[in-house]
Amino acid sequence: MLQKLRDQTQNTGFKVLVVAIILVLTLFGFGATNLFLAGNPDVAKVGEYEITENVLAMETERERRRILAQLGPEFDANTLDPLQLQERALQQLIRRQVMYQTAAELGVVTPKETVDQTLLDVPQYQLNGVFDEALYRQHVQMMNYTPAGFHAEITQELSSSQLQQGIVNSRTLTDWELAELVRVVNQQRDIAYLPLTIDNFKADVEVTDDEVALRYEEEQSAYMTPLKVDVSYVRLGIDDLLNDPSIEVTDEDMQSLYAVEREAALVEEQRDSSHILVQVNDDRSEAQALSLITEIQTRLNDGENFEDLAKELSEDPGSAVDGGSLGPVGKNVFDPAFEAALFALESPGDLSAPVLSAFGYHLIRLDEVVIPEYPDFDSQRGELEIKVRRTRATDLFDKTALDLERSVYDERTSLQASAAAAGLEVVEVSGISQAAPGDDALLNQPAALDAVFSAQVLDGRNSDPIELGDDEVGYVRVDAQYPPEPIPLEEVADDIRAAIEREKALAAIDVAQAEALERLRAGDSTVDVAEVNDSEWQTFEAANRGGNPAIPQPVLTAAFDLPRPASGEKAVGVADLPDGAAIVTVTRVVPGDVATTTDADLAELRRVASGRVSRLDFQSLFEAAEESVGVERFVESG
Repeated sequence: MLQKLRDQTQNTGFKVLVVAIILVLTLFGFGATNLFLAGNPDVAKVGEYEITENVLAMETERERRRILAQLGPEFDANTLDPLQLQERALQQLIRRQVMYQTAAELGVVTPKETVDQTLLDVPQYQLNGVFDEALYRQHVQMMNYTPAGFHAEITQELSSSQLQQGIVNSRTLTDWELAELVRVVNQQRDIAYLPLTIDNFKADVEVTDDEVALRYEEEQSAYMTPLKVDVSYVRLGIDDLLNDPSIEVTDEDMQSLYAVEREAALVEEQRDSSHILVQVNDDRSEAQALSLITEIQTRLNDGENFEDLAKELSEDPGSAVDGGSLGPVGKNVFDPAFEAALFALESPGDLSAPVLSAFGYHLIRLDEVVIPEYPDFDSQRGELEIKVRRTRATDLFDKTALDLERSVYDERTSLQASAAAAGLEVVEVSGISQAAPGDDALLNQPAALDAVFSAQVLDGRNSDPIELGDDEVGYVRVDAQYPPEPIPLEEVADDIRAAIEREKALAAIDVAQAEALERLRAGDSTVDVAEVNDSEWQTFEAANRGGNPAIPQPVLTAAFDLPRPASGEKAVGVADLPDGAAIVTVTRVVPGDVATTTDADLAELRRVASGRVSRLDFQSLFEAAEESVGVERFVESG
């Protein structure tokens, strides 16, 4: 077994995995074997290894950093539960020590040379692709390790990873196990189900006016109008500042922008070209394609017409009919190798040597260099002025938005003075609710609507700034509130009646379902059971787990959960449906057969099952190792 485990370290996939593990653990989570001095209270003990409070605190911080690195800068670190985080860190410390000690007990040890090479290959310890001793020692010191302690920790981590991978990768599914899996997974069943629907049972349900009135009184809170408010708001956008008197646009400003844009546009030359393609594919090797394209090149050099040869021999159907013409195209359109060869041609009529791309070999002819025309300044004057104004308005927006924020905050309970100071209009909207904000464009934005119904704004204060995009900000306030009121009974009576009717129908279905099950198990015929319930059995032969659009998924799930029926008998169960329930029966079960299963399906089943079995094998190993090593918790973390 040990030799097999050692052999696992020699394959490339394992080495890549080890490097990935080391990178993650180096940055966020090595065990803290040498981090702290003795004397701290013990939280847990794994074998002879003591996990102190300080060790756990360091591991908890590393786990916090790892999670934040995964979730990105937008994630709010304050939402992490510190107690759950600490418990997770303790579990990881325990798990890691169990694996360290088990690997040592089994004699699974990573050679020093392998550890050294792994550390040399870590990008975080390299400058310009070369291992940097100073950078490495700086990191070791930052982690509060001695170089020897750090090396020992890496050795343990690699060894435990080697053990885990050896267990996972050593498990294969036998042919017998695969056959048994196919028998279950590809099993077919004869299924019938009797739907008991709400519509069938509602006909016998009676709902009185007194029941409706009682429900209305008991659940009054469900029959209230929503909170409505009158809102006023002010918004500031860059477009509002385009014509601000402080913005001046001179001819010099526009000329400068025109020169920059013209220079950028003229760089984007296009090339009109034609080509002949000989594909490399399953039926033709690169060498064969090169031989064919070289023959075509010789014929062109001997004077044959490019367009005629392209129509006859090119294997690019899109361009061959046009004599190989590809039309004018700029950069970053063609395959990189094709593009490089095309833009290396200097004069119209030049022909490339054979060029290998992802599609095959090409001969490329440059037909024309197309320099784009650029409109003169006078024709662009209006557009240039707008662009310059927008640039200046963007700068002005930042200052005006900051002034507006300060003013709105100082004004507290009104927007009028702030809006007047910024030259903006206060917009008023009446009678909106969270469910019905009306047609106003700003209030239909979720951020604005959330602000309107926030505690701060409902309390009478102006809102905080509402980001409405990169170039727009707004503020809202509530001018009046209209508290919820009871909706008159006559307006909701039909809805209440329908709800009670549904409840009674479902209750009747429960009774009918129980009676039907009892009768079927007592030997009554399915026909009699269907007649009693005014329904019809839906039958399906040889249904499989993959599903049938005509069989509701709850019915299919229930059918395959039922035990195999005895010969001549039926298994009986129930299923919940969106519109009621169903009685489900299974009368025949046909096991899956390896002989009728495709090779592709067998391969996928073997892959999925082997992975699951391997994980279970490792979990069993870990549980046994945990018991053997011995784990004690002295206090609950947190």
